[in-house]
Amino acid sequence: MYLLPGSLLLLIFSFSPRLSCLQLSKCNNTEVTLIRNTELLTSLTLSNCTLPHLENGYFVRFDHLLHLELQHSGLTDLDDFSLNGLTKLQYLSLSHNNLSSLRSWSSEPLGALTNLDLSHNRLSKLSVKSFELYPQLQQLDLRYNQISQIENNSFEGLSHLKHLYLNGNQLAHIDGSFFRGLHRLSSLSLQHNRIEFIEMDSFEGNTHLRSLRLDQNLLSSLQFLSQRGLARLVHLNLSSNLVQKVEPFVFSKNFELQDLDLSYNNITKLNKEALSGLDSLERFNISHNNVDKIYDESLDSLVALLHVDISFNLLTTLPDTLFHFNTQLKEIVLADNKIAEISSQTMINQNHLRYIKLSGNAISDATFLDRLSPSVNRFSLYVDLSSNRLKSVNLSSLINFRYMNLADNKWSCNWLVANLVRKLPASVNFARPWTVINNWSENTTNIEGIDCIEDGSNRSIILLDVSGVPQPKSDNCNCGVAYDETNPSPPPLTWPKIPTDRFDSRSVIIWMLVAIAIAFAGLRWLRRFVDRNEKRNLGQKMLHNVYVSKVQWQPIRTDPEPRS
Repeated sequence: MYLLPGSLLLLIFSFSPRLSCLQLSKCNNTEVTLIRNTELLTSLTLSNCTLPHLENGYFVRFDHLLHLELQHSGLTDLDDFSLNGLTKLQYLSLSHNNLSSLRSWSSEPLGALTNLDLSHNRLSKLSVKSFELYPQLQQLDLRYNQISQIENNSFEGLSHLKHLYLNGNQLAHIDGSFFRGLHRLSSLSLQHNRIEFIEMDSFEGNTHLRSLRLDQNLLSSLQFLSQRGLARLVHLNLSSNLVQKVEPFVFSKNFELQDLDLSYNNITKLNKEALSGLDSLERFNISHNNVDKIYDESLDSLVALLHVDISFNLLTTLPDTLFHFNTQLKEIVLADNKIAEISSQTMINQNHLRYIKLSGNAISDATFLDRLSPSVNRFSLYVDLSSNRLKSVNLSSLINFRYMNLADNKWSCNWLVANLVRKLPASVNFARPWTVINNWSENTTNIEGIDCIEDGSNRSIILLDVSGVPQPKSDNCNCGVAYDETNPSPPPLTWPKIPTDRFDSRSVIIWMLVAIAIAFAGLRWLRRFVDRNEKRNLGQKMLHNVYVSKVQWQPIRTDPEPRS
């Protein structure tokens, strides 16, 4: 990808005739029209430009484009045929602009377009057949607009649409005709709207819907869930609504639901038939509600349950047989309730437990941990019993857990001291962090400590790691300074520590590097000088050898003897 300012556009295109992907920033309308070799472009991104309006046929020269993004450019309007000629376009993004009306912006179908992003604009209404010229669209993103009205048949013709994002808008209700014809829709995001009511037949034709998000709305009733169109739903998020009651058998037709989130509502009770029909449910979250009672058989139908979160509620007791049929449970979160006792029968059938969180309750007895199922792998079990009312525990049965958090309880000081003398593994934690202020320097120090109770009074034990304290040196110095225990003197005055200027160390390093560089340069020059001398000597020697050889082999002329 190339990130170019508009002023370099013509220069780059003149030297890069085969450019196929182009990304421009801070450009204007004139610079875009000057783009050459557009028949080679397959991807064009215009970001942070000044393009408030697009005329008819604006992209007609870019007929080979597959990917087009025009974002953060102040775009407010497009003419009716601005997108003409983009017959091969597959991805179009006009997000983060100021569009207030929605049209097809083309006189011919964009048959190859599969992904359209119009998020973060100012759209307030979806009109009839707004997307009829995008027949192959599979993903439509309309997040964070101002949509409050969807007319009938607005999504007509989108028979291939699979993912629809309408979160962050101003929808107040869901009509039965909104999503009619979207037979292949698999995920629908409607969170962060103002939805108060959903009609019973709103999802009647969306039989392939697998994920539905309705969190952060104003829903108070869940009766719409009993329609058959949601039979194949796998993920359902209903958190942060106004639900006060889960009606009996409201989930009776959601046979394939695996993930259900009801957190941050106003639910007060969980009746016996409230979760009936959820045979495939694996994750159930009902935290941050006002649940003060759960009936014995409330979770019996959840035979595939793996994770359950009932934290931040008002529970004071748990039925002994609450989890008897949830034999696949791995995580149980019951933190921040008012539970005073856990029966030894509550978790006896759980053979796959990995995580138990019971912090922030009023539990005074932890013997239920001694009676866990023999099949539970204790070496991989994490247990959190912090911030309860425990006075003592059977440590011999807990030291083999992966981690045991026992901080911030009401420990008996005698029992605590007797057990702290023992060498406990690092997996058992009693301490909680404290911040202590140093009286002399007014600095804060983070340490660890344990609270305990002795004769009705609160005590605190500070834990110090003496292994890291340096031992004092033995000397025979007798300085003659007397120590008055009744009137201890403050520490002696010392010169304040002046931070060392980094310039000294840096300059030393720099000069060392310079010296090394000079040394290497000198060695290199010396080597060249030696090589040059050796070559010159070798040349003179070879010349001398040639001269000697000529002298040695030069023929000797002899005068012929005179004839007698």
